[in-house]
Amino acid sequence: MKIYEIGSKLMRTYLVLLSSLIIIVSLGSGCDSTSTPTATVAPDELELTNASITPAMPTDTTDALAGYPPVEGKAPSYRVGVFYYPWYRNLANDGDWSHWGGPEFMPPEDISSDYYPALGPYSSLDPIVVSQHFAWLREAGVGVIISSWWGQGSNEDQAVPILLELGEQYGIKVAFHIESYPGRTAESIVDDIKYIYAQYGDSPAFFRTANTSRWNPGNSEKGLFFIWSIGSPDLSGSEPVDPSYWREAIDEIHNLPDGGLVIAHAESSFPVDEGHFDGIYNYSSLYLPEKGGFSWAHGLPPGTWFVPSVIPGLSTIRTGGSEGTIIPRGDGATYNLQWSKALDAGIEPEMVTITSFNEWNKGLQIEPAASGIDNEFGYEYKDYGSVPENWYVISTNEWVHAFLTKSWPLTYQAQIKIATNSDWTTFRMVDGGFWLRPDFTSIHEGATTARIEGDNRLVLIQPLERALEGGSVDITVDILFAGLDQGRALVFEIERGGIGSTTVEILNKERGSPIHVETFLWDGTPGDRNTLTVQILPEVFINATD
Repeated sequence: MKIYEIGSKLMRTYLVLLSSLIIIVSLGSGCDSTSTPTATVAPDELELTNASITPAMPTDTTDALAGYPPVEGKAPSYRVGVFYYPWYRNLANDGDWSHWGGPEFMPPEDISSDYYPALGPYSSLDPIVVSQHFAWLREAGVGVIISSWWGQGSNEDQAVPILLELGEQYGIKVAFHIESYPGRTAESIVDDIKYIYAQYGDSPAFFRTANTSRWNPGNSEKGLFFIWSIGSPDLSGSEPVDPSYWREAIDEIHNLPDGGLVIAHAESSFPVDEGHFDGIYNYSSLYLPEKGGFSWAHGLPPGTWFVPSVIPGLSTIRTGGSEGTIIPRGDGATYNLQWSKALDAGIEPEMVTITSFNEWNKGLQIEPAASGIDNEFGYEYKDYGSVPENWYVISTNEWVHAFLTKSWPLTYQAQIKIATNSDWTTFRMVDGGFWLRPDFTSIHEGATTARIEGDNRLVLIQPLERALEGGSVDITVDILFAGLDQGRALVFEIERGGIGSTTVEILNKERGSPIHVETFLWDGTPGDRNTLTVQILPEVFINATD
């Protein structure tokens, strides 16, 4: 039994599945709405539509979208995207099943998911389905789908025309998630993006932005492309690669007539300067409290797109996962936590992404799921617990509003100079605030490593042999201090190897030219680690803005 809402009237619809035949009997009734556990607004009734027989796509969708969900409400935000999977096919619409079945499953009742869609196991080529998806996304305030794309001519590629056609009607834009398809290389993604522009770039629903990045300063309108798994070009057997493997290809994409912003899948800042990527997205972070939330974004250099991805939970028991890999939804608590962590990282995202709208095989979806459904072999599909099946649509709208209206922490311009004749040294802020957007403006040629690791550790390394011969190295880093409070000291930690010394100078750049604040020298060796804790008062930065 499934519940759908059609127009302003709630319908209780019983579906009897006999092979590919669906018989529908409808009875009017009421339904109670459950409030979200942490949201400030109780979810309203959501208007849904469903049809068992797919009508032909209207020849001109700009007429009346008869039989389709209405285009309602204000325009969605193009600063919020959702990963979207157009790989589903079903017997009634396409003559076969794809991504619902498999050797162990017997769709339509028995599908390869721990959950069962409120729309049933649908086809991604069904215009009724796509229009309903886009109506939900519009209600959620999400303006961009990032469509999974597995190469030229793939099933996912074949779905792009209908996504663009209906996207134009519903105000939904389409960006592309270039997956690690067999044979993918750095060179092939250049050809892929040329192909995507040639095939689809003229559509009004093709996402373009004039926003810039560190490696892409031009303000012309350009497409947006997400690159999955940059550590391995082709997950079917290619060798691991460094971010620099992609650099020439990314530069070529930047220089295309249509340009392009390319966002890398990672949780560190390394790919930005090493691979010339325009930004970083994490896709899914399963254990946020243990992993420090989204603090990895603090290491992103200036001009880099911070694109946090939030998930509602994860469940893959029916598709080969174990109980230990489940991330419980907690009646919406996981989704709320993920959004909260993304917005509390202290750095404003260029875009927030949701993983995902409809990755049913991994239980990552926010699309409404049915409740009270079993597979006729003893398995009862999971549902969303105490919250209604449309809760994620309503909650997303609230979080989108929170994102777009949020005030971000004040930042203060600083400069850090580090010099050492040890073989290695590190410098980090441990209390009193955090730093953002490090920009290495000077690196000594003798340094083998000069970068930020994790979220807040500046690292400077030279060969041990060079240090033993008396060699020294230095770096200069422009950086932003944030989260400062009057009277609360900024606490730093200097660490180095067992030889030599390290000098750290902190300067204030709030008024343009650097002004000396403090210099620290660490040449002692007490205890088990060569560590020195130092501090300064934040007023030297806060008062400089008065």
